[in-house]
Amino acid sequence: MEKTDIKLDFKKLYEELSKPITGKNAVQRSTGTKTGKGYDTTGYGYQFIVNRFNEVLGLGGWNWSFEEVERAEGAYKSGTKFISITGKATITVSLPDGEISHSEYGGHQSSNLTDALKGASTNALKKTASFFGVGKDAFEGSIDEDNQDQPEIKKPATSSKPKTDDQATLEQTLLMIDGLEDIKVLNVWKKKLEANKTIGEVQKRVINGRLEKRIEELKEIQTN
Repeated sequence: MEKTDIKLDFKKLYEELSKPITGKNAVQRSTGTKTGKGYDTTGYGYQFIVNRFNEVLGLGGWNWSFEEVERAEGAYKSGTKFISITGKATITVSLPDGEISHSEYGGHQSSNLTDALKGASTNALKKTASFFGVGKDAFEGSIDEDNQDQPEIKKPATSSKPKTDDQATLEQTLLMIDGLEDIKVLNVWKKKLEANKTIGEVQKRVINGRLEKRIEELKEIQTN
């Protein structure tokens, strides 16, 4: 498929970008016991995400940037100090008649600033890339489906109604919370949530529940 053809057809562009990423070492796995996060993770390496955009759109056909939005410092119970970075990644895709941009937030904490920035930026990049379809199967949890022999299971019928803006915003907020790794930042979010008068009570309960869950996860990590 020619690059120009892809750009003129949004459906084909999405199909090309969202194809499963293959290649040795493309999939990165980590266990909670090794990372100290308390849960296992499976995803694609940063370079493989970049490769997909370059392969489909070509050099100059896309770009991305990262903006730090919050920085915090603290210490684990062991006494080791850490730096927590929360930031926003923006991916811009160039089209014949303009550009399409999308942003998502991500976070990371580490004992040194360089690793904290690197982790936050790549975390945010991967979340933003999934909006364009790149690496989306990692967030769907279907990243291994092509490599596993599984019995066919009939899935329950789901509603064909499109997601509302509120639903999409809620999902993005929950993803952002899962990416935060600083309890102080999470507590700030809780206070802001309590004072917010524009969010419905149901959404508030869902967001607050996710915040409390994430805080407990991080407390457990610091205890271990």
